[in-house]
Amino acid sequence: MSLEIRESRGIFEILGKVSIQHVSALNSYFDSILERNENIVVSLEKVTMLDSAAAHFFEKLYQKSGKQNKVISLIGRQNQSISEIMNTTKTNYILSSDRV
Repeated sequence: MSLEIRESRGIFEILGKVSIQHVSALNSYFDSILERNENIVVSLEKVTMLDSAAAHFFEKLYQKSGKQNKVISLIGRQNQSISEIMNTTKTNYILSSDRV
């Protein structure tokens, strides 16, 4: 499955495998979303694979939103497909403990 992003009621749901080859496109996509929104929710619950570059991308996105005084909620703490890489890269702190 290729990477897909669906937006429904203000929640951006990422589906499929997220790897280094997607980071540039994701960066452009979410930069434009952050320009137009003060608060966004990104669901990683249906991500089937995440590599370390993608984990660090989401960490940078999280940090960038804070610097811009925007709020980004990354949900997916229960997704076993990403939990190991998020723990290994020490980026799991960016995942919200709340589900939307």
